[in-house]
Amino acid sequence: MTRPAIPMEIQRAVLIEAGHQCAIPSCRHPRVEIHHIVPWAKSKKHEYHNLIALCPNCHTRVHDGDIDRKSLVKYKSALVSAIRDLGDSAFNHPIVEIKRRIYSIDAGNPEFYFDFEFPDFCNKDVIIASKNIEAWGVELLEAHNSTIESNKKYAVDNGCNCRGTYLVGRYEVKRRDSDVLSVRYTINGFLGGAHGYRETRAQNFLLSPFTPLTLDYLIIDEECLGKLSALIQQKFSKQSPEFNGEWLMSGTMPEYIAVTPFVVGQYGIDFIFAEYQVACYALGSPEIHVSFYELDGIAKPEIITILCEY
Repeated sequence: MTRPAIPMEIQRAVLIEAGHQCAIPSCRHPRVEIHHIVPWAKSKKHEYHNLIALCPNCHTRVHDGDIDRKSLVKYKSALVSAIRDLGDSAFNHPIVEIKRRIYSIDAGNPEFYFDFEFPDFCNKDVIIASKNIEAWGVELLEAHNSTIESNKKYAVDNGCNCRGTYLVGRYEVKRRDSDVLSVRYTINGFLGGAHGYRETRAQNFLLSPFTPLTLDYLIIDEECLGKLSALIQQKFSKQSPEFNGEWLMSGTMPEYIAVTPFVVGQYGIDFIFAEYQVACYALGSPEIHVSFYELDGIAKPEIITILCEY
């Protein structure tokens, strides 16, 4: 079995809980690698609760047997508990009403700006999720700033005016209870081209215990991704016959379903397809609802049980 890359949401969560330092308290070296507590050869999964940040030296000591698995589990538990105890002091950005905001603007050119809001959940049950969303916002800001610099350089090199570049992120909490947090984001932006863009993204988390809820974590295995793809194709044909043909079939192949954003509701999951993913621009960004019942045999039963406890 080819070892896939660790999903970005999982990497981010593991690094945040360790403060981007080695998880061994007496070490805390800033250069880290991600280690599987139960070895990959046995687990065959990238799961948040089984991953820990270690510096290269401590990572080698684990593989040499100097640090055992039980110790790693205790270090992992201590990190999670520490984040839950941070409360309001965990954040770097100011409160805006019941939200927080990451904002940046070019003083010399106000058409270059970044405006990203995220929910302010300071209570202990969801603070880890909030920190993960904040870190994602910072990643978007870094990518945005890189785009601005590229656009400015292009303008200078080609002797033309540099058009504005912006990103605006707004969210809607689709579900929040003791077990699940699901947040839907609408990203509007302009990269300096002919027209702007709009996309939907999502952040989903299980809270007890905390783990980012990715599609890879939700489904039973790779074969079930194919079953989910076929189910979504069937639902398109019944509910939205205007979406058909090769374009639809291509955009709902397993590899595309794997990266399609989804949000968790009370009775099921909504998959949100990008413009051009399954049809022409004029048909917009369609959504397909898959009930928890329809996910029987596709999603892990223990996770569906959690999602149904609403």
